[in-house]
Amino acid sequence: MHLNHKKKTRSRNRPRNKCNRSDESKPPDSNVVDLESQPEVESDNSAIYVIQRLLRKKLLAKNNASASAPSSSTTRKVLAVPPTVPKVVKSEEVNALLKCIGSKLQKGVGSELPTEALFSKLGQMLSTAPLSETGFGSGSGSDDEEAEYIEYIYKPRQYFMSSLCNHCKADLCGKQPLPCKACGLIFYCSVGHMREDQDHRQLCYGLRQLVEQNGHDVFYKSGDFSAEQFRSYRIVCIRQLEKTMNRSLTATEQEVLLFPFICSHVKCREHRFKRLQACTRCGEVAFCKDKPNHLSDSHAAWCATYRLFKQFVMRQFKFGRLEPPLPDEILREAPVSCSNTREIMKRLKYNLSDECEFAALTQVSTGPLTAFYALKLCNRLDSEQLTIHLVGAEMEFEVDVFQKWEIFLLHILPAVMTLNVVFVGPELNAHKISVEQLAKIRCCRLCRKAQRTVQYSFENSLYHDYCSAPSFKSPDLVCFFNSGLYRATGYALEDTWPDTIQASLNLKCPVVVTSYTKYEAPLDMSHFINQSNRHLIVVLPPTTNPFGSEKPERNFISDDDAPFMFKNFQCFIVE
Repeated sequence: MHLNHKKKTRSRNRPRNKCNRSDESKPPDSNVVDLESQPEVESDNSAIYVIQRLLRKKLLAKNNASASAPSSSTTRKVLAVPPTVPKVVKSEEVNALLKCIGSKLQKGVGSELPTEALFSKLGQMLSTAPLSETGFGSGSGSDDEEAEYIEYIYKPRQYFMSSLCNHCKADLCGKQPLPCKACGLIFYCSVGHMREDQDHRQLCYGLRQLVEQNGHDVFYKSGDFSAEQFRSYRIVCIRQLEKTMNRSLTATEQEVLLFPFICSHVKCREHRFKRLQACTRCGEVAFCKDKPNHLSDSHAAWCATYRLFKQFVMRQFKFGRLEPPLPDEILREAPVSCSNTREIMKRLKYNLSDECEFAALTQVSTGPLTAFYALKLCNRLDSEQLTIHLVGAEMEFEVDVFQKWEIFLLHILPAVMTLNVVFVGPELNAHKISVEQLAKIRCCRLCRKAQRTVQYSFENSLYHDYCSAPSFKSPDLVCFFNSGLYRATGYALEDTWPDTIQASLNLKCPVVVTSYTKYEAPLDMSHFINQSNRHLIVVLPPTTNPFGSEKPERNFISDDDAPFMFKNFQCFIVE
C-alpha cells in the first residue's frame, strides 16, 4: 500500500540572487506585498522618492519666484540670483538618500549591473510626471539682489557646404566624397548616408526636372558668363526650381545652386565631378585636375576663413548655436587707448583661446564697440546720459544677445550713468516678440548699486516717421549697421533711405554707417552724401572697422571679389 505524499517543491539547482533571497529565519510579515500580484510602488526609502521629495522642497521654498514669461519660441526669461548661503537640509533625509543609493549600488536589480541599476532608477525618475507647481510663490521679483534679464534666442539654420556630408556634416576634406547619384550636386561620406538622407529627396527630384526642362546640366557652359551674368543665372535657376517644386526653397536649399562645387576659374567653371579636385586644406574650392593653375592665388587669403566657417557649420549642427561666455568686468576708466576688439577684451581681463568662440564673441560685441569707436572719434565719451539710435535694427543682430549693450558699452564708459538704446525699423518685430518684456530688463547688481541704468526702446516704424513721433528721444549717435544704403530697393521694395538720411542729418549729431564688404562701403557713402542737404564733416572715410565681427558669412553679392562677408566690416563716420 502506497501512501499519498504531497509532491515536494522542486529545489533550485542554483542559489537565488542575493538581492532576491528572502531571510527564511524571520517569521512571515503580514505587511509584505506580493510583488507579482501588485503593481510596483516605490517605497519611502527609494532613490526616486527621496530625490523627488528633496527637489519639491527646494522648489516650493522659492516663494519669491516671479511669474514666468509669455510662451514664445524666440524669447526666454532668466532669473540670475547671486549666490546665497544654502539652507541646511535635514541630515536624516540626506542619509536616507545616500543609504538608498548605496544599497542600489551594492545589490543591483535582477541581472543588471549595480551602476546600470542606479541609472535605470534615475531614468525612471526623469521620465515621471513633473513636480506640481501649485505651491510656487508669485512674488514680483523686485528684490535688489535678483538680476533679471530676458534675451532673444533662435535656432540657427543649417548650411550647405560641398565639403561636408549632407546628412551628418562630417568633413570630407582629404576623403573621397560620394556625389548624389541622381543630381550630382550633393555629397556624402558613405552610401548609407546617401540612402538615409530623406530631406534631400524632394530637392533632388526638382533638380532632375530642371535638367530635363533645360536639356542640359544645371551648370553646363557656365564659364561663358561674366561674374554678374553668372549671379543672375543662379537666381534664375532658383526661380525655375521653385516653380517646378511649387514652393519656395529654404535658404539651405538655395545654397546648393548659389555655391556649387565647380571650378573656381571664372573662364572655366567646369561642373563635372570626375574632372575636379578640391583644395587640400579647406576642401571647399575646386579646380580642374589637369589645370592646377585654375586655383587662383587669391584663394590663399581666404582658405583659413573657409575652414573657420566650416567649423561653425559643424558645431552648430551638433550643438546648436555657439554662445561664448561674456566678460563681467566693469572698467574705471574708458579704454580710449584700445584700438581693436582684442585690446578691449584684454582690458576686460577676458581671454578666449578657441578661434570659433572668439569669432562668435566679436559678432556679439561689434555693435556696441563700433558705437564706442564712433563716440571716441567724435569726443563724446564724457556724457552722463547717452542715447543711441539703431536704424533698420533687426532682432537677429542688434537684439540677439540683449545684455551686450550693457556689457560692452555701459561697463567700459564709467562716466555714463544712463544709457538709452533705441531700436528703430519697420521689420524690427517680424517674429511678434513681446518687446514689452524685453524693455523691462535690468542691469547687473553692481550697476544698480551705482544707480547706473540701461533703458531700451523699440520703435517698429521707419526712422523718419519715428523722428516726428511723440516718443522720439534726441540721440547722441545714429547708427546704420549693415544697412545697404546704396540699394535702390528697401523696405516693401521701395527706396525709403533718402527720407531716413535727411531725418538723421537734421539731428546734427554723429552718424556711423557700416557695411559687409569693401565693395559696399564707398557706394553707401556716395549715396549718403548725395542725399544730404548740408555740408558734412567726414570724421572717418570708408575704412576697415577695427571692431568689426570676425565671424564669416557667405557672400553672394560680390562672391567673385570676396567669398565671405562680416558684420560691420567697413565703416565711415560723418558729423
